[in-house]
Amino acid sequence: MTIFHSFTTIFRQHKTIYCAGLFVTSSISLLYTFSLLRIWQQGNSYSWQMFQQDHYLHHIIYFSFLQALLSASLSLIFGGLFARAFFYQKFWGKQFILKLFSLTFVLPSLVAIFGLMGIYGQNGWLAQFYHYLGFESRWDFYGLPGILIAHLFFNIPLASRLFLQSFTNIPNEHRQLAAQLGIRQWQFVRLIEVPYLLPQILPTFGLIFMLCFTSFAVVLTLGGSPKFTTLEVAIYQSIFFDFDLGKAAIFALIQFLFCFLLVSLSSFYNRKDTITQSQHHSWLDTQTFSVKFFQIILLLLTLLFILMPLIYTVWTALFSGQFLWQLKQAWQDSEFWRAFAYSLTLPPLAGLSTIIIAMCLLYFTRDLMWRNLTWFANYFLNLGIVILAIPTLVLGLGLFLLLREIDTTTTLLFFIVMICNALMALPFAIRVLTMPMYNNMFFYEKLCISLNIQGWRRFAYIEWHNLKSPLKYSFTLATCLSLGDLTAISLFGNQDFSSLPQLLYQQLAHYQMQNAAVTALVLLIFCALLFYFVEENTVEKYD
Repeated sequence: MTIFHSFTTIFRQHKTIYCAGLFVTSSISLLYTFSLLRIWQQGNSYSWQMFQQDHYLHHIIYFSFLQALLSASLSLIFGGLFARAFFYQKFWGKQFILKLFSLTFVLPSLVAIFGLMGIYGQNGWLAQFYHYLGFESRWDFYGLPGILIAHLFFNIPLASRLFLQSFTNIPNEHRQLAAQLGIRQWQFVRLIEVPYLLPQILPTFGLIFMLCFTSFAVVLTLGGSPKFTTLEVAIYQSIFFDFDLGKAAIFALIQFLFCFLLVSLSSFYNRKDTITQSQHHSWLDTQTFSVKFFQIILLLLTLLFILMPLIYTVWTALFSGQFLWQLKQAWQDSEFWRAFAYSLTLPPLAGLSTIIIAMCLLYFTRDLMWRNLTWFANYFLNLGIVILAIPTLVLGLGLFLLLREIDTTTTLLFFIVMICNALMALPFAIRVLTMPMYNNMFFYEKLCISLNIQGWRRFAYIEWHNLKSPLKYSFTLATCLSLGDLTAISLFGNQDFSSLPQLLYQQLAHYQMQNAAVTALVLLIFCALLFYFVEENTVEKYD
């Protein structure tokens, strides 16, 4: 009764914050609840005995875990090695590499897939180089090898940036003391570096595993056969190829259960964020020639692996000899302009929606935290994180089932895809904004209370200085993720409502490689321009 009375008193004092926070949390809860319930109702029409006897489903579950496990493990190994080499070697261009790694995380999947196909495909640059040397290439890019390569392209930069922060957090005093005591090579790694890397390993592995487990565009494009199909792709195939909504609902429920379990385990082992002082000038001991040589080779090979697909995309579009003709064709193609218009308007609106939802949620939980209602604050904040346990395709399927008996308009479909994309990016935006928001509370709350600074005045004069860069970064992240999304638009898109990623997928499926090159280049330029204007003040400096 005391807690209820205190909560109602606080609510009266901060109506705007609490109304916005409760509206956002209740809306998200109802949206996902109705979607999951509708999927459950549809799934009841499918025999669970058939599920138990369906060996193809068992294979899908097995392959979903296998490819995610292999992708996450390899990403962790190569990402950790690259981060260590990147930290210890001094060379020009580190800021560019960090920006490039940020770009690859949000690069539309199909743009990277187009570039990877051009490098490792049967007629790619690598196969042509083999033929030039007189060898016959028997490399089959489609299937598990292609899926792993694509996942490594996206996740090595992500793992590298996360591990790089752990190397930066090692105090210079520890390095200097280790040098004085003669602790070098493997002993230095075991005694000095490993304690700082261990807290990052499980959260990084869990995040990458989840991203690979719910991968859609990569597996859909590079799977090549039913043998290399995941749950995410099986849901899509059940809807559009088999027209079996009951089976799709069962697949979606299984996907949700596995993802919920993975997110729960990941949050259990996830380390708590702490406020650390960044060391821009780290003291480094001298390295042996063999270690330095190995790290330089590793840096060159990894950068070549990341850069070559992007170079291929630009080269094929601009210097294939047919660029002007293809550009003219695209200029006269109404389908291209329709997809271009929606891709130009929908992602920024989705990014803005992500920021609004995240800020409403964080202002609400931050005020609860300040009033020592920690349990309530963590509960509502975790609501935004648990969205990771419900993939976009599962949410989209639920909404698809709810709306399939309604005559939907293009405006309604636009709004649905926008909300799906906004919620897809919400956990990442919360992760970026939580610490700056909470730091503002810890440092300035008493000052604002004493001077009676509230509302927009507080945001403009107190909060904006520390939130400017995280907000810009979160908006860009959400916008780019929405720009490259193929999941929601694949469910709700039609001839009158499309996007550039969907158009690119159709072009790749019909082997229209020159048209695909132009579309991929446009998407690449979109993401690159966004990050060029935003990343300037958000990337950490490494000398």
